[in-house]
Amino acid sequence: MRVLVLSAEIGEGHVTAARSLVGRLEGRPEVEEVELRTDLDVLGPRLGRFLTRGFHTHLEQARWTYERSYQLFFLRSWPRHLAQRVLGLLSASGLTSTISDYRADVVITEFPVLSAALGELRARKKLAVPVCSSISDPAGLYYWVHPGLDMHLLSWPEAKPEADRIAGPGRATVVRAMVDERFHQAPPREQARTALNLPLDGEIVTISGGGWGMGEVGQLVETVLLARPQATIIALAGRNQGLRAALQDTHPSIDRLRVLGFTEQMPQLLTATDALIHTTGGTTALEARVVGCPLINFGRGVAHVRAHAAAMADRGLAEWAQRLDELPGALERTLRRPRPQPLGGGYPDPAEVVVAVARTKSRLGLDPANHRAAAARASAPGRGL
Repeated sequence: MRVLVLSAEIGEGHVTAARSLVGRLEGRPEVEEVELRTDLDVLGPRLGRFLTRGFHTHLEQARWTYERSYQLFFLRSWPRHLAQRVLGLLSASGLTSTISDYRADVVITEFPVLSAALGELRARKKLAVPVCSSISDPAGLYYWVHPGLDMHLLSWPEAKPEADRIAGPGRATVVRAMVDERFHQAPPREQARTALNLPLDGEIVTISGGGWGMGEVGQLVETVLLARPQATIIALAGRNQGLRAALQDTHPSIDRLRVLGFTEQMPQLLTATDALIHTTGGTTALEARVVGCPLINFGRGVAHVRAHAAAMADRGLAEWAQRLDELPGALERTLRRPRPQPLGGGYPDPAEVVVAVARTKSRLGLDPANHRAAAARASAPGRGL
């Protein structure tokens, strides 16, 4: 069985989840080979480059355009369906060629645009290979979830009602959360603090702007320094070197503030932390849930980030401080409550679900020649969507 995993390097979370899934698949005896693609060029070089530039512009330079796009093409049903249809049309040749060239027996996506495009191809019988969507978000699942996809793998149990509503019953299942396996095996609190050279006693508050170091991280640091004068504060700048340098320059002599860049020690860090303040939601929020780290989402956010924060607050999974003056109260309430229980590991292995889907839903068996023939028919002139 050959498995193709498709993701995109838009932030860190999507690729992190995809790599977790690849690692699990590589341990399956049924799987001959797994390939991970992390570029949107699989949609076709021109479309891939256009979307990649667009996402970076939306999120880094003109976030208001992302909000407008979300309001139009996500929240409104007919523009959303039209956008998905056009996406399927424009990406059909690139996706079918990619899948055929790899001779994939099953495809897994870990990015909503890819899920929507492949869902369109499956729904219109232009793709014979079964497709699963790996979903690391708790809410706002349009594009992630598509009725044409064979199975939706949910890391958040709370996401299942929304997935069932969009895709219909029987097309979504909760799986073991798709994060690095080290989060599922995180050390005890004292051991984690020792490994990180942190105080064994006293409060530790971590502030994160995600892999890109987004949001008002500097102002959050200032607010928490004043609100919790005895706490040790860890500020995570991700890959944003400018933010890291600014934090270090602004607070050069404060011993209880530690500024870190991108780190591979997140399992220990979240276990050691008494409260995580996060600006972007995404995979970091899921990692905190897995280890039972108390979470505060900060800011109004844009588009899906706001939807995630609202959903987690409604379900009692996290505080949501939308303004700086709301943060001290949210932090006080979070620190007073008992630490949440880690997300249980009693859910099925996502790799096992993928293998089962490949066995039962493939319409052409495992003959690579059949896949190539189907791809050629789907991309032939006059046979588009």
